[in-house]
Amino acid sequence: ATWVSREAVEEHFDAYLSAPPGIVCIVAGPKGTGKSCAAVHAVRDLRGVACVRVKDERLNSKLLRAVGMPNLPRHAGLDETQLARMCKAAAGWRRWWTGDKGWLPTFVVEVERTTDPGLVKDAVQTLKYLAHDARACRAILVLSDASAALGLDPDPERRKVLWLGDFLRAEADAYLDASNVLVGARELREAVFGVTTRPAALQRLCAELSAAPAESSAPIVRSFVEAKRAEATERVGQLLMRDDSEKNQKKGLHFRHLLKDMVKNGGSLPSMKAGPYMMPTEDAAPHFKKHEAIMYDLTTYEYRFNTPADMHAAAKLC
Repeated sequence: ATWVSREAVEEHFDAYLSAPPGIVCIVAGPKGTGKSCAAVHAVRDLRGVACVRVKDERLNSKLLRAVGMPNLPRHAGLDETQLARMCKAAAGWRRWWTGDKGWLPTFVVEVERTTDPGLVKDAVQTLKYLAHDARACRAILVLSDASAALGLDPDPERRKVLWLGDFLRAEADAYLDASNVLVGARELREAVFGVTTRPAALQRLCAELSAAPAESSAPIVRSFVEAKRAEATERVGQLLMRDDSEKNQKKGLHFRHLLKDMVKNGGSLPSMKAGPYMMPTEDAAPHFKKHEAIMYDLTTYEYRFNTPADMHAAAKLC
């Protein structure tokens, strides 16, 4: 995959990995924004890194296998204190062997989209124990989508959230340049950026453009833009259908009102301004996850459109 430097993201990871232990770095944001890629890139030069995925088993069991107990049963009921002892022993050995007093193991844990919420909370608790309570490791937890963090308990002393969104325009330009597509085609690039700068979407577009002759670029981009607008129209329409339900309105799900206010405000809205007509964000999160027209940024406490195409669709349908 083509790597494009994202200065703010890299600075956040560098600061976290060079600071004393004691906190879990939680990476949140929409799916397809390169969260896992950014986390793995950040630790690429470190020694003692274990990268694992959580899907259908407890994290401490998976981590224990990753660090040297390969025959451990998948659902073994082991305590994270055993893992903490192993991490501290490894750190002590490295200090004795190399004199590196600041070294600790680093765990990068990716949560899959279909993972049971109970296992996600269990993973967070395990990492908070290891990184904060035991000071035995550094831990980066990569959540599957923008809504996943809403189900976690607030704990600013033991975790910090990094929001990873879409490419900025300059980053999207750099990505297309590095992929050697739409070079000098400013109008076509602007058409693409008008519907999305999502890294995963641009990756698919670049693959299609790279495999086609140059004269096909304009038709491919037009098809891409039309498809993204159609997808956004469907997402917004589904959200409005739920909003039209009297039962949902009584619960405090006035999405039409929210979408209008977001459009008027330029594409985002502080949650406190939606408080009079929207239920608490953690309760509304399942609706965001299902329809994905909008999302909630946990770092700025704002509702945001999933893509520029979703904002365009909301402006037309509302």
